[in-house]
Amino acid sequence: MTATELLAPETPSIDQPSALEIVERLATVHTDHPVVVSLYLRLAVEDRTRNRYRIAIRDAVRRARDTVDRFPLSRSEREELRRDLARVEDHLDDAGALSHSAGLALFACESLGLFQMLPLPRVLHTRLLLGERPRLAEALAAIEGFGRIVVALVDRAQARFFTVTAFGVTELPGLRPHGTRGGKYHSDRADSPGTGERAFHGRLREEHHRHAAAVARRLTALVAEGSCQGIVLTGSARSIAEQHRFLPRDLARRVMGTVRLNPTAATPAEVREAALEARAGWERAHEASVLAEVVQGVGTGWAVNGVLPTLRALGRGQVRLLVLPEGQAGSGYRYPLSGRLALARSERHGEGDPIPVPDLVSEVVDEALLQHVDIEVIDDLRLKEGVEGLAALLRFR
Repeated sequence: MTATELLAPETPSIDQPSALEIVERLATVHTDHPVVVSLYLRLAVEDRTRNRYRIAIRDAVRRARDTVDRFPLSRSEREELRRDLARVEDHLDDAGALSHSAGLALFACESLGLFQMLPLPRVLHTRLLLGERPRLAEALAAIEGFGRIVVALVDRAQARFFTVTAFGVTELPGLRPHGTRGGKYHSDRADSPGTGERAFHGRLREEHHRHAAAVARRLTALVAEGSCQGIVLTGSARSIAEQHRFLPRDLARRVMGTVRLNPTAATPAEVREAALEARAGWERAHEASVLAEVVQGVGTGWAVNGVLPTLRALGRGQVRLLVLPEGQAGSGYRYPLSGRLALARSERHGEGDPIPVPDLVSEVVDEALLQHVDIEVIDDLRLKEGVEGLAALLRFR
């Protein structure tokens, strides 16, 4: 006897795969002078609280204005660049212009007629960069690094499945049990206990078990279809707990979190929000484990903690994972012959005259992304105290 049958999804896919096309088009943009503005804006919950992101934008634009005169530009090019900076600040000052994503990238250049805003599932650090081409490393890493999340909305009567990607959510065929229940038990006499009550409840329990096992098999198949970052279980607390007991051990380890949601009334938008909420909680737990690994690795030589040792390790290609406290800022230098970053002018010799870098953190992030280094941003105030500016886990000693 088959315990479940497939249910067709009620809503079409709203996935938007055009983000990569936008990045590919921006990759062809190039100018002869550093007049292309690249802004990455972090829009997490704490950044939206009391419009803190506006303060971050103003600070980033102010620092960029201070560096305009350092570039070898003509007067007209400087004026165009200043107008681009003002246009970026004015556009993002309107809360209605912001996306509902966790971050966005904005690229502007008046001479090229460029003003492109791109929602992103993650932005590491609010920063504004000037260059001869759009700085796309973080945008590409955010789009490609956001893995597929499988969401299951479960109760005792049915199950719905969704896949959540960086820019959308798709409902998949669901499951529901066949109507195998018999009628309710009846008593033989007026107020005496009924006969068949135990068999009735045993039949219900068996149906629930069959349904939970079918959901586990369906989740296994969905995870095996391709790259999957994790699973999110939603529904009532009781249904989630019962379903979790039926997951195989390897599948249970992939559960990123659980969220209470009505399986029958939830919309795709609510499902995506629940998945992102669970993912954010999973990332916070991951921050603590990464910092514990750094503390242990410093003692064994497989990690460094501090700006100077981290920059040296990054210059040697040793870094496997970069740990960056949120809100970190500061200036430094880049040596032109080696391309390595340094905190002070006198750190390196024989590598050319050092070039001042007004935003050292942005350069460190870009350098790490170009080396395909994973980046962990620490948001927790308590955990930040354990990082001395920058830290890293190493590939080799």
